[in-house]
Amino acid sequence: MRKSRTTAAKMRDRRNTNLSISSTDSTNSTTTNSPGRNSLNEKNGFDSSPPSPSLLPGPVTKENRPRPSCRRQTAMRVLLAAICALLFTWRCLLGWPVTSPRSTSPAPDQITIQETQLVAGNDLPDEPTALMVTDSLGPSKWTVSIPHNRSFPLPSHQYKDICTQATGLQHTISTTIRPHGSRHWWREQFRDFKDSTFLDVADAERAGMLPPFEDPAPERCQRSLTFVLESDDASFGKSLLLLWLSYGLARHQGRAFFLDDTRWAWGPYTSYFTAPPTPNCSPPPAHQRVPCPRSATHLVVSSATAAWIFGSTFQQEFQAARKHGVDAQSRVYDLARNGFNALFKLAGEDSLFAASRIAKLKDDAATHGGSMIGMQIRRGDLHPFEYQYSRDYLPLERYAHGARELSRTLRGDNEASEDFSSIMEYAESPLILSSDDPDIMDSYELLQAAAPLIIQPAQERIQLATKKRLDKTSPVALLRNGAYVKHVDENIGWEGGFYSALFSSLGGAKRAASIDVETIPEQALRLRQLVGRAYLLDLAVLSESDGVVCAISSASCRALGVMMGWDAVTDGRWMNVDDGRTWSWTGQR
Repeated sequence: MRKSRTTAAKMRDRRNTNLSISSTDSTNSTTTNSPGRNSLNEKNGFDSSPPSPSLLPGPVTKENRPRPSCRRQTAMRVLLAAICALLFTWRCLLGWPVTSPRSTSPAPDQITIQETQLVAGNDLPDEPTALMVTDSLGPSKWTVSIPHNRSFPLPSHQYKDICTQATGLQHTISTTIRPHGSRHWWREQFRDFKDSTFLDVADAERAGMLPPFEDPAPERCQRSLTFVLESDDASFGKSLLLLWLSYGLARHQGRAFFLDDTRWAWGPYTSYFTAPPTPNCSPPPAHQRVPCPRSATHLVVSSATAAWIFGSTFQQEFQAARKHGVDAQSRVYDLARNGFNALFKLAGEDSLFAASRIAKLKDDAATHGGSMIGMQIRRGDLHPFEYQYSRDYLPLERYAHGARELSRTLRGDNEASEDFSSIMEYAESPLILSSDDPDIMDSYELLQAAAPLIIQPAQERIQLATKKRLDKTSPVALLRNGAYVKHVDENIGWEGGFYSALFSSLGGAKRAASIDVETIPEQALRLRQLVGRAYLLDLAVLSESDGVVCAISSASCRALGVMMGWDAVTDGRWMNVDDGRTWSWTGQR
């Protein structure tokens, strides 16, 4: 036991001797041995004793941790960038202009720019025109001068000329007098498309730049939109779409809505519809109603100025930029739909007849468990968008195929078979047809393609006649006076569809009379009204169908999309068979 204790003590002494190093020895060792030699001598590097704790670096803490200089540089850069951004924002808020959006009309280099500069006190032109006004108190602007003695509405070509001149003036002011443009960043950000280069007529009158006007009428409308039904375009469908869209725009902008039909080739508006709602205020003076810009206090809209009012800036404002297809058109569609709901109210007995016809067709479809499918086929002077048929017409088989697809979809039949003969209900489902060509109803191509579906006319109250039918009811007497007689048909039917020239010549009316409504013969006006009423009855019946097949190149097809409702457009119950396009009020992509 004693021996073991002695051995343990010696081992403890030996361990303590090896681990205990005096500071004196360590110092001497450090001063006598060269660091370079120790670092190069492998043995000394292992055999030499560790350095003194007083010569080792201190522990690393948050207080004495070294900070790299790059962080300081990054912070300085961020601070500098923030200062620059603040300065830029401050400069923008003070009115630093940015580039203006695209014009709503043809490019200035594609038109003849007619500029009229006016300094207060100069004589005004005798004709309605857009002109530039210059004042020492502010920048140059443009306005519209219409003599006070002019009647309303102006001829359509004068409205078009005013907007053409305005485009040139706006371009000149934006690029020359205001070289950086006139729009501020927040206007572009929040879609404020007000033309800041335009001086409203009333403001120009108060500033003494236009002749003053003493208004005796009380309670003038603060803002208004007047839609002028023009005779330049014989298309009833286009007029309807523009009318509905203009009404929706007026309601969206808080304007009173007025309608003028004094120059409409189809006759009085109330021959077809009930009168539109009457505003609670008086219409503005004629010289204050201008065709452009869209931000004017009192606006005039017609087919002649539609390119300026519903052009590119309208699309930018109302079209959803981040959506595609028909979803991008939802706001534009809502405007047109509001106009349809407020204005499409058939007048007189036509409304009762349409309701009766719709109820009968729906009962027939429900009795046989089928669906009411409509087809609208446009021929005449209109050709499809699809390039292959751009100078011809779409095959009738394409319409029939679309109708069969709709029938199958509405029945919930997902089978791909084209054999309908085994399903007798299909033969009992009404297939309603509306066309500007009366011969389509008896076309063998369409009857064969649609079989076994039975084609029925949308309505039988007023139908377009062919020459063959007219000759049966009103035979033409042969002229035999003289050896040589130039044969001229007295009866002209609607074979081939609707043509503007044929419409203008109804009842023996001349081309000039088709524009000047006051000179239209009474017989010609009655015939035009019959054609218009037949067209509207067809639309009213087709719009109540479970599904409609048509070509979007036709304004009637686009109008049916509005009449059937948004769900029908998005669900595919409104089917376009022309070029695979989705709904838009112009038919363009």
